[in-house]
Amino acid sequence: ARQLRGQVTGAQPSGALADLPLVANPSRLWLPPVAAIALFAGLVALLPSLLLLMSLIGLLGMHPSVELTLLALPTLAVAVFFLAVGSVVIGDLRLERPVLTIDEHGVFDRRVSDAPIAWAEVVEVAPAPGGGGVLLALKTPRETRLSPYRAGTAGFRQPAAGLANIPVRAMDRPAALLADTLTALALRNGAVPPSEEAA
Repeated sequence: ARQLRGQVTGAQPSGALADLPLVANPSRLWLPPVAAIALFAGLVALLPSLLLLMSLIGLLGMHPSVELTLLALPTLAVAVFFLAVGSVVIGDLRLERPVLTIDEHGVFDRRVSDAPIAWAEVVEVAPAPGGGGVLLALKTPRETRLSPYRAGTAGFRQPAAGLANIPVRAMDRPAALLADTLTALALRNGAVPPSEEAA
């Protein structure tokens, strides 16, 4: 069985292609406020843990209470989540531009891989669950990156070698345009959707 079986319902080919190369970058319009809000929320959620730590080492002149302990532990998890989201957004905004390049030869996403992925390497293509990205199954296994804190791949685990999840949300180009172009070019170059796999 191929790598994409059971993960998606199938790719949807597109009609006309966008002008190539199609380049996109993380949106500088709304991602900076998202990063600021996430970092602020993370720091606020970190306060109970800091108060607990300060009371444990005697800086507050009081002993740690059960209530503070019960508040500090869950808010620490919330703080870690929001701080991770903020750091991923800032990291994406600091990447060399263009971050995502789609052309007749392949796709290069600096968030996912250190080198372009040629269309000849793509054997299957499908929308990622939730529609936030496009899954590419590759002939030759190679390491790809995925952040579970990024729009388009939120909540996903690191894919197996040979599977690339190209996020299309939170970019300065429409997600549908990016997804349709990726899918159409992969299909045009011989990739198949999972529903057309040979048994």
